[in-house]
Amino acid sequence: MFFYCVSTSTVLSLDVDSILSHKSPEMSWIIALLLVEKPLYKIMNSIASQSIEKQYREIQIKEIMVISVLNHSLLSFKKPRIKEILKLYFLFSLQFLVKEGYLDCEGNPIGFAGLVAHLYYEEPSNLLFVSFLKKGLFHNLCQPTKKGSKHFSQDVMEKLTLVLANLFGRRYVPAKFLDANFKFYQSKVFLEELPTDFNIALRKYNEQVTRDFSYFLLIVSKFADMKVEHQLPLSKIEFPGKNEDTSKLASHLMSCKEDRSAVSPFACLSGVTNQDLLQVGNIDSITLRTIGITYAQAPLLYPEKFDFLGRRIPLNAYALDFYKHRSLKGIEQDNRISEGDAYILLKNFSLILKSISVSLRELCEDENDNVVLAFEQLSNSFNEKFKKV
Repeated sequence: MFFYCVSTSTVLSLDVDSILSHKSPEMSWIIALLLVEKPLYKIMNSIASQSIEKQYREIQIKEIMVISVLNHSLLSFKKPRIKEILKLYFLFSLQFLVKEGYLDCEGNPIGFAGLVAHLYYEEPSNLLFVSFLKKGLFHNLCQPTKKGSKHFSQDVMEKLTLVLANLFGRRYVPAKFLDANFKFYQSKVFLEELPTDFNIALRKYNEQVTRDFSYFLLIVSKFADMKVEHQLPLSKIEFPGKNEDTSKLASHLMSCKEDRSAVSPFACLSGVTNQDLLQVGNIDSITLRTIGITYAQAPLLYPEKFDFLGRRIPLNAYALDFYKHRSLKGIEQDNRISEGDAYILLKNFSLILKSISVSLRELCEDENDNVVLAFEQLSNSFNEKFKKV
């Protein structure tokens, strides 16, 4: 897997100067993709106050530095095929950021780019949050108790926490807990699904991202090592291609006119085609393995997770449970999270609420916007409860 630690919004938050001066080979995975947005932001901000002639010189120098880093990543050292895949992944990430409204046509950060970059470690939840915000879902949810009021009911606060707990600080409960006859004293433990409108928006987001990512896979499939693709992984026994002599059954299966250029030859035997790449969750099982790309490189958030037995793995409702009963001991006893871990998780969740609240206040022109007021109330309320533990 060539992009094992790189995320789309990570690119928004990386500091070019620190990366360029870093000498550790461990940073090569960052170097491979850091140049999607931050260099453009860095260039524009560092030269804004200079003379036009000096600005032009500075732009040329920094452009050379940026291109040099991308072209000489240790990740693609003496591996021209991987180097081309990295360039295409760069374009995919750039296209995604532009389409989602985080960059303008000149590469300048716009809109909620700052918030997304600040919460890069929560990708893709940070991207989903902004997507929900732009669709007006939070405005529909955050309705005050009375018209013109700046206060929101406890029910609104809990529903808002439910949505955020489905996005941030996700922690799973073992599937066996669903069938076991456990008695919980304070916590609900199993987090409910997103409200219907949020769930629909999530699935539409996943479908769009999967479609774009499948097009990226179609393009990079030409860099796959087809000789290796036609070999069994362990025994290395070769499976002939459709133009080679083989059994009548294999010839029939491989002669299908459906396009299969981006899927594994072995998956083709099950009738899989490029169209199946559009199905969320299919990518890892059918894609060409020599291109080294998995669904982890796509900013997707799966609403459900299953174990190898097909059992649903529920999310832990620790954040919502704490907001309701304020007991760290209750989280430890019912949610099966140690007191130390629970403290860290709740602190991180509180900091995320604070970051969102402050960012919305800075970005919104309307001081009395319901969403801004609701997040401020939730952030303050959650923080007050957390301080008392």
